[in-house]
Order: sequence, then C-alpha cells, then structure tokens
Amino acid sequence: MIAWMLYALMVGLVLAVAAFMVERAAKDRGASTRWPWLASLLGSLVMPVIIAFASIRLPGSAADGRASAPLLLSDATSIRTPLTQLHLDHSPVYGLSISADQVAVDLWMAASACMALMLVLGVFWVARRRRGWRDGTLHGERVCITPDTGPAVIGLLRPQIVVPEWLLTMSKAQQAYALAHECSHREARDPLLIAFALGLLTLMPWNVALWWQFHRLRRAIEIDCDARVLQDGGDVSAYCETLLHVGQQKSRHIPLLPAMSDSASFLELRMRQMLRKPRRGVRESAAVLICLSIGMAVFAAQITPPDVHRAGNLNRYIGFYQVSPVSLVEVTQADGALSVRITGQMAAPKPFRLVGAGHDQFTVQGNDALAVRFVMDGSGYAVRLVATQGGRIILDRPRIDDVTAHRINEALAARIKAQKPFPGSEKALRLLLSDPDSGAGMSPELAFERQQQKAARESYLARIGAVQSFTFTGVNEFGADTYRVVRTNGDETIMLVVDADGTLANAVRYSPMASPPDT
Repeated sequence: MIAWMLYALMVGLVLAVAAFMVERAAKDRGASTRWPWLASLLGSLVMPVIIAFASIRLPGSAADGRASAPLLLSDATSIRTPLTQLHLDHSPVYGLSISADQVAVDLWMAASACMALMLVLGVFWVARRRRGWRDGTLHGERVCITPDTGPAVIGLLRPQIVVPEWLLTMSKAQQAYALAHECSHREARDPLLIAFALGLLTLMPWNVALWWQFHRLRRAIEIDCDARVLQDGGDVSAYCETLLHVGQQKSRHIPLLPAMSDSASFLELRMRQMLRKPRRGVRESAAVLICLSIGMAVFAAQITPPDVHRAGNLNRYIGFYQVSPVSLVEVTQADGALSVRITGQMAAPKPFRLVGAGHDQFTVQGNDALAVRFVMDGSGYAVRLVATQGGRIILDRPRIDDVTAHRINEALAARIKAQKPFPGSEKALRLLLSDPDSGAGMSPELAFERQQQKAARESYLARIGAVQSFTFTGVNEFGADTYRVVRTNGDETIMLVVDADGTLANAVRYSPMASPPDT
C-alpha cells in the first residue's frame, strides 16, 4: 500500500503540472480557469485506482472454451519507475507485530475520519454563528449582516450572502461591487464546488498533490469570479479599488468558503490578471500549452503502478508446467501471492514465493536475481513459464493440463516405488565420470553449468582421485537415480536424471571428503 500511495502521489504531481499548463492557456484566452484544477483533482484520485486495480474483459473465449481472462489496465502502461520494485506488504514495523502497510492504511483511515469530522464540526459552527446574525437587504439582495464576518457565501443547497457591518459604511459603488462578487459566487455554485473538492480531499488526505491542486482551485474560483464581474460591465479601476479596501479591513473569514478578500499577495495577483493587456500569439501559445498538458496527462496514465498483481488476477498464472516426464512446476496462489513448487527437481526442494515485478513478471522472494516471466496467449492466460537467473534463461517450459500433470506425478511416484534406474542411466553416469570438456550427451543447461564450474570441478576431482567402482543405490525422493561411487581418496554420491532420449538432463554430486561443485 505504501508503494501505491507513492505512485498515486506521483500521478497527482504530473496531473498538477498538466492542469497548470491548461490554466495558463485559459488565462491567456480569458477562459475559465477552475475546470482544469477540478479535473486534476478528480484524475489524481481516480486514475491511480483505476489503472492499478481495474480490468476489462475482452469479447471472445480461449481455444479450450474458457472465457477470456480479464485484461488489467496496468498491463497497458509502459513507464516503469523504481516504485514497481518497491514491496512493503510484509515489512514489519520496528517493535510491532504488524506490517508497515497496515500502519499506513490505519493512518489513512484515521486522517480521513478526522478530516470528515472537522468538516462536520465546521458546518455546525457556521450554523451556530448564523443564529446571531441578522437578516437585511443590500441593493435589493437579501443578505446576512454580521459583526465582523464576510463578505462571503454560505450554504450549499440554499446559499446566502454574508456581509459585515463595516461594508454598510462603504460607498454605494463599493457595496455594489462587493455584492456583485458574492452574487457571482452564488450563481456559479462555488460553495458546492468547494464542498465537492473537499470531499475528494477527505478520501485521500495524505496526498499533498491534491492539497496543492485544491489551493490552486480556490484561487482559480476567485479569478473566474473577478472575470465574470468585469464581463457584466464592471469598471476595472473601481473594482480593484474595492478589492483593496475590502482587503484592508480586519474581518473574520469562514475557512474554505468563497470570500472576496484574501492575502495581499493574491489580491495583487488578481489585479494584475484583470489589468493585463492581450498580447500577440495568444492562440498559438495556448495551443502549445494544451498539447503539452495532454502529453503530461498521457504520461501520468502510462506510469506503471507497483504490485498490481492482485489475488483475483493471479488465477491466470495458476497451473502446471512440464519440466520432464517425471517433473513439473506447480504454480498456486495463497494469501494474494503466487507460490511455486517444483517436483522431481533436486535443485528446488522447497516451494518459493513470487513477488510481482509488473507485466507478467515476478522475482523470487529473497533472490531478486532469479526471475520468472509468464508468456500469455491471446485470451490472457499463461501458456509458458520462463525462469531466468542473472538474465540467462534456465527454464522455459509449456503449460499442461491437469490430466497430464496427474500422469507426471504418478510417473514420479511409480519411479520412486519401483526403484529402477532410467533407461541409459549407467551410460549417462559413465559419461559424467569421464568428465568430458564438451557438453555432448548432456542438456544445454547442464553443459553450461559444467563450463561455469570447470575450475572448481577439476580441483574437486583431483582431490578425490580416480574412480574405482560404482553401484546403483536406488531412486531418491526427487525421482533421480542415485549412485555410490568409490574413488581413490574417498566415496561420493551422484544423483542424476536422464531424459527419454538418453540425454543427461541433470546431475548433483556429494562427497563428505571434499566440497564438490553442484554438477
């Protein structure tokens, strides 16, 4: 969850840049500036959730009659970040028995609850203060007259204009401009817009990108309101003078509500916006800014979310993958993660867990150098399992059905019960004992490992001495033929697997007298 929260923050920052570009273009064209910021707020909240968790089911079905597997939207992303490798699901918090992700979720819920409570208390605070205000009329408009609060607009369903006592002492023209400003807020339903934006913030209160977008939205609402007042025939100089006069008054503000007065720096920015003259090339620059904004939005949508492989979508990898006539890979799902068990393989005696790395790719938990990739068919189901170590393919096997997997398990059990060697087992053993430099008669994987361990193998053989005799001792629990080899300086145990065509597929040797290489 922590990795996803960082991903959501990154998306929010990118969308904020996109909204800023659209706002600049809107200012140059004299258009409304609030909508880009509202869109970025919605996008920053919705986009990370949809891309990371949503999926669509394509029409059609697989060749075996199954319905098409759902296609994760995260699979359509192409911009990977270090966050895709960040896995904190089971990271413990020091001194606690719970994970860091669980702490993050608990803090998130607590912050949302506190913010919702503060908003509810704010509504009751305004309602309580409203009882002490008197109703009046100003320039034909019904208003609430307060000792020192306003000018502002309160209420969502039935918004009311609130003006302070000192506004009544201003000139008629200044009163008219102040009233026109608040009427514009009311008619544009700005209190409702701010309440909606606050509701979005309550859902993700830790996201600083959303708070900055909300800050820009509030400023855009005031700038749009100024523009509407002037478009209705207001005089720029007189209106700016009114803003200055209202800003100089010591008035109590109602937090988060649309209000005419604001900080001195923002008042200056608003007046500069109203006094700026049209410049040449506005249309061209606006087009460039909008194109850049669209590019930033596409960039945000292409960022790959971390840990997108949820339990419900892991089913497309679950199944069996054949390694040999007596060995297979079984992929299962438990606790929202994939678990892999390999039967009939001495190199993997225990199951291991996979950690999502994006786009049908996983790493083995505790060994990032060992990776597993699934090859998918057109319906979204895995058809091959490819394992790599250090970038080199060490296993590439096809998916098989349950019936074939059952036969392989039965064949392994029958080999162990019969305790008979593979056909060509003794020939394969003699090939191994001759220690050839070439890999003829061996699988490519075994030949490669022998070449990598050549120096260590030759040193081991020199220590243990020449072969005196060998004896077949049985079939071990992995289905491998086991031999006891007597050498000049000690005995060794060799376990080997032979393919149906007589190829030596795998070999492991052990000696208590020396430390042998794996093959």
